[in-house]
Amino acid sequence: MAEPTLYGFSGLFTIPTAGTLEQGTYNVGVNSGELEDWDDFSYYANFGLGSATEAGVLMFRSDAGGSSQVDSASLDGVRFNADETFLNLKRTLTEPDEDGPTIAGGVFDLTDEVETTVYLVASWEQGQVVGEVEGKDLRFLDLHAGFASGMFEDFFAGVDMRFGTDLQVMAEWIMDDINLGARFSPFNNFTVDAGFLGAEDLAVNVSYHSEM
Repeated sequence: MAEPTLYGFSGLFTIPTAGTLEQGTYNVGVNSGELEDWDDFSYYANFGLGSATEAGVLMFRSDAGGSSQVDSASLDGVRFNADETFLNLKRTLTEPDEDGPTIAGGVFDLTDEVETTVYLVASWEQGQVVGEVEGKDLRFLDLHAGFASGMFEDFFAGVDMRFGTDLQVMAEWIMDDINLGARFSPFNNFTVDAGFLGAEDLAVNVSYHSEM
């Protein structure tokens, strides 16, 4: 099941995975990577187009005024105007295979508002089946690894462990930082992510998903 990152595209806490939204589904959400100061928020919407493609938009809004720096592992050191809008697109390039990884490619910031980012990522499903959502088996352990160029770059990797269908623990390594978080579903169609960016900054992501 594909769930949104802090940047809208499907993935873990911040990194993309090879999963995409199912055709005719969507999610919307709000998050903050600087929850301690209540300064910066992002709003996003993503849509499943076809059987293996998703597209979305993320709107970053800051109360700080002037320029702002997104305080996260994947955008560390990148400065841009307080209000920015980013378009993203991702497509699964291979069919799911129990004996190998699923591979996807994507683009974040399609219109080059700050810096267009291109990535390729592979995801491996491992371990025993712990549940089923939307007709798909969920396994205990998933591994993810990829390369990117742009706002975040070079190698990134992540792992998530599922404890049933409503709780997921996530760990990521990107841009020499480690992000740790958990994802849970308190109500039907709602998902909440909470964790630490760079193991120190608190971030929360709340999303709603449904069919169009």
